[in-house]
Amino acid sequence: MKKLLILILALVLSYPLFAQPDFKPIIGKWKYVVDTGGQGDMTGILRITEVDGKLTGDATVENYTIPFTKIEFKEGNKLVIEMKTEADHYKVDVKVEGNKFSGMGSSYQGEAPISGEKMQE
Repeated sequence: MKKLLILILALVLSYPLFAQPDFKPIIGKWKYVVDTGGQGDMTGILRITEVDGKLTGDATVENYTIPFTKIEFKEGNKLVIEMKTEADHYKVDVKVEGNKFSGMGSSYQGEAPISGEKMQE
């Protein structure tokens, strides 16, 4: 009986390790706006997809596409994205609430507020 209880406890505790995260709320295209503080807002599209159970995607800015080097969807609906170009490293750290997100974006040039809304497909 003791071994059975230990086995059940081990299965219950290990379940989160094998559970697949639900990426459905963030899969798709998101229109975003970066508030550059009086220099004119920067807008573009984030494309988030799932391939083999992992998130991937890219950002498009003025017909220039930057692939994500890292993307994580964490507890509390926190989305973290990183991208690199030859000249800069970008990090986006936002909270997703329904079809909208908001938070901060950063690069070598500094930080700026970023917000976005999921596009209907």
